[in-house]
Amino acid sequence: LFVKDVIGGFECNDGNEGIPSVLKRKDETSTARACLNPLRTDLTFQNLGDIRGMIAVDQVGNLGGEKYLYVQGGNIAENGVDAFLSEVMIELSANGEYTVQASSASNNNDDDVNASLPPSPVSSLAMLSASGASGVVLTGYDDAFVENSLYHSHLDSVSKGQSIDKDAVAASATLLARSAVAAAYQSEDNEVDAATAAAYALDLLPNAVSSSSNIFENLYNCLFSDGNCETFVNYASVESANDAIRTGINLGIGQPLGKPPNYYVSVYNHENGQGFVAASGFKYGAMDSSADDKDDYVKDYGDNENDSFLLRPSLLEMSINGLLNDFLGRGSFADSDDGSVPELVGCSSSNDCSSVSYCSSSDSNELAAISTCAGGKCICGSRAHYHPAFDEAISPAANRAPGWFLIDDNDQGVSAMITEPNWSSFVGVRAYNDAGKGVGIYASISGAIFTSICLAVVYRLKKTFVKEKVY
Repeated sequence: LFVKDVIGGFECNDGNEGIPSVLKRKDETSTARACLNPLRTDLTFQNLGDIRGMIAVDQVGNLGGEKYLYVQGGNIAENGVDAFLSEVMIELSANGEYTVQASSASNNNDDDVNASLPPSPVSSLAMLSASGASGVVLTGYDDAFVENSLYHSHLDSVSKGQSIDKDAVAASATLLARSAVAAAYQSEDNEVDAATAAAYALDLLPNAVSSSSNIFENLYNCLFSDGNCETFVNYASVESANDAIRTGINLGIGQPLGKPPNYYVSVYNHENGQGFVAASGFKYGAMDSSADDKDDYVKDYGDNENDSFLLRPSLLEMSINGLLNDFLGRGSFADSDDGSVPELVGCSSSNDCSSVSYCSSSDSNELAAISTCAGGKCICGSRAHYHPAFDEAISPAANRAPGWFLIDDNDQGVSAMITEPNWSSFVGVRAYNDAGKGVGIYASISGAIFTSICLAVVYRLKKTFVKEKVY
């Protein structure tokens, strides 16, 4: 849905300029714009412009004992960005412990431009842009999943014996960061070659991510061992406090991950990540106050001064949002006299950061000068934003409670609405056909008959024992 909103151009029924996401803060610069129908709690994504390329990452935690990573794609986009990214990744890893190779998965299907790509956001980008733009997927497998990788099963956890290659994850993170810098160095006319861009990225980011660093170890523990770890809880608590101050409503921290972490999704509603609008005391998944069939209690947004758009993300989502705000917000400090980095002020919410002086007021982005709290430290600017991630054919029903959705009859079928990841019959997973209701009904009837026979035999046997006086 995010890719469609950016590539296809999002159209808000109430005007693309949107309305204040928190009515009582409508005059504040930091207040995001939002849309009532289709509901979007934040329209900041409209400032992104065109997407030229994308890098996705998939299953790099288990390389099957090898030290090879693979780049999927690189032969789809008309603008050539995906080919450039593929070459950059291979170039960047040339002298590293973990090397990147071009995948042997080829596109032998002229009707499907995504045949050489594993399921990923890159596939959506290529299809929605009609191959005008695409990207690459960095993976830990070539044309099939690593044998016994245990992905997408109940054993996909370190607590169940899943083996995670920490060094491979760290190498992938380093490669991803350097590739992003190299991509940003490329000119609009693609005048920079891969080797030059890679050299620039290495010079700018000479230090690799260490799998033994405190930050890496903390995140590893949170993502693979204890989903309710102190790091995630701290970041999520601050984000929850910031939202409570901004909207005046404290929704608390969302769905926890558990220990060990459980990444299976839940029912999508306002308790589990669905954005909604609170207007005149009622909650709606979307609003259309001009609809002819609306109920009398549906009032216009703005009739009550406490009207606002609300979102209760999960613990994982809130933590990632806080982490992005924290690390990205540390790059906009005002220049000091001696060139040193200022000591960050501690905080528990954005209210504690109103008086900090180290956020630059000369930044081209006005919002970067607004201090906020992330992870217990005052940083500059809120850089991370939430966006719904459900299928593009699904939209919240207007003037109904959260959890009600409509299906677009004109959906182009860019992605399957409900699906499990699939690629080819050789991908390394086992699929089972749905046997239908008949087997279950047959098993139930057979079980009932067998149970009845057993009861009759036991009853008859008991009577015989009683008659013979042996019971």
